[in-house]
Amino acid sequence: MSWALKVATVRGIPIRVHVSFLLILLWAGWTGIANGRDDRWLANAGFMMLFVLLLFICVVLHELGHSLVAQAFGVKVHDITLWPIGGVARLSNMPQRPLHEFLITAAGPLVNLVLAIGLALLAALLIGPDRLLTAFLTGRGLTRLITAQTAESLALLLALQNLLLAVFNLIPAFPMDGGRLLRSFMAGFLPFRTATRAASHVGQGIALVLIALSFLSPGNFFLTLIGVFVFLGAWQERSQVTLTQSLAGLTVGRAMQPLGMQLPASGTVVEAIQRTAASPQSAYAVVDNGRLVGLLTRRALLRLGGKVKGGVLADASGTLGAQALGAQALGPILRVPPDRPLLEAYAQIGSDQAAVVVDAERGAAIGLISRADIARLAEALEILRTS
Repeated sequence: MSWALKVATVRGIPIRVHVSFLLILLWAGWTGIANGRDDRWLANAGFMMLFVLLLFICVVLHELGHSLVAQAFGVKVHDITLWPIGGVARLSNMPQRPLHEFLITAAGPLVNLVLAIGLALLAALLIGPDRLLTAFLTGRGLTRLITAQTAESLALLLALQNLLLAVFNLIPAFPMDGGRLLRSFMAGFLPFRTATRAASHVGQGIALVLIALSFLSPGNFFLTLIGVFVFLGAWQERSQVTLTQSLAGLTVGRAMQPLGMQLPASGTVVEAIQRTAASPQSAYAVVDNGRLVGLLTRRALLRLGGKVKGGVLADASGTLGAQALGAQALGPILRVPPDRPLLEAYAQIGSDQAAVVVDAERGAAIGLISRADIARLAEALEILRTS
């Protein structure tokens, strides 16, 4: 992930910050300037940026809660990445045992609840019991306390935000933690696939309610975005589990395609598109005098076609050779044996890439495989299972 910078490592887990995270910091600074008094614009901007930084540290702690419990159950954690919309912990897999999934999932919101209680106690100590009681008895006093931009207000704001994070994540809908908690609970007495389907339908129902509520309050686009996000997240989780369950135990040889049509490295992008227009292949080998120099998916080829001017590439010589395209489409050639587990290959192959299947004994290429090939096989197996 070239656009994410590693800032720390905890228990062997790299913690990265995506460069787009700077946008949320700039937004926080601008909000502080826009809502503050003219003579305190710098202090206002600094307070808002500090608040956002501390809040996202709480988000990292939330993801570490998931990750450390996952490690305790033998699950590999690839990394944690901080984005403007939150944090994401990449796990190699989710345990199939419902109790393990429940504990891994519950660890994140539990961290936020502990942080909320701790920060609330800190705020109470800084504010003092008399001021705190007066503030809560008079709503105006509480507002002044929260907006004071002091250490006390910072602790109180962080406590409230952690409470909101815990509550929001407990909504029983994918991709929030509540959806996984619901799935793990139902998986205790239902097949995992059935539990996932039921939990995803519950999540999509909640998403539709959120979208409907957004129309009752015109202009509430944020609620609409949350609804769409939840609806798509539920669909994605259901699709991912269906694929994983369908392909369990299968190897690359089951989904690979023959080498089929090959494209000469000296040919142009336009010529390649013309040759492959009616071809059913999802990927093509690019060869130079019989030597494999790269792989090109159909999707990548069509995308390159959009960069063509007058039959040649706008920024290259126009040929399909590795020197012409470089990292744009060909990149390093991924080689996999036919006996590799299909799910491992699926995780290894990028969404717009392909791999060459190589016979281990002869060292010769015997076929190609792409994510499209694997997804097509999973779809067929799922239809056979339900028919």
